Amino acid sequence: MNSYQVKLNFNDGIYSYDFPLVQDVEDNIPGTKDVIIEGNRADGSLVIPGGKKSIQIKINGILFAANGYVDLTTLMSTMRSNVTTNPATLTLSHYDSGWQTDWSYSVKRIGEIIFPKSEDRRTQSQNYEVTFLVIAY
Repeated sequence: MNSYQVKLNFNDGIYSYDFPLVQDVEDNIPGTKDVIIEGNRADGSLVIPGGKKSIQIKINGILFAANGYVDLTTLMSTMRSNVTTNPATLTLSHYDSGWQTDWSYSVKRIGEIIFPKSEDRRTQSQNYEVTFLVIAY
């Protein structure tokens, strides 16, 4: 089994931020906005095609600072300032004799950056969660 280095990058044209220690990326396959009309007497239905839906991408990861609380707080502040609500591009890529792009989406809106309660009181690590709404076409 091959092992690859993977990175998730947020770029709004001003800041370029690589999310550290990403543990999980929920990147759902976009559906469509079809209108379905079901008859009340037959088994069939009419499907009127629509455009593609926007999708949510949810990222979970860990901020890690071996030097403790002050460094960890600095990492949290850096994430808050670099991951903005400006229009941006979110890109997932892996390294295989050069960086290969797996997908790239235009970010339509960003949800909150959430730092859930930490069991080690932010002395060494802190989990984070970020949700993006992206244009899927």
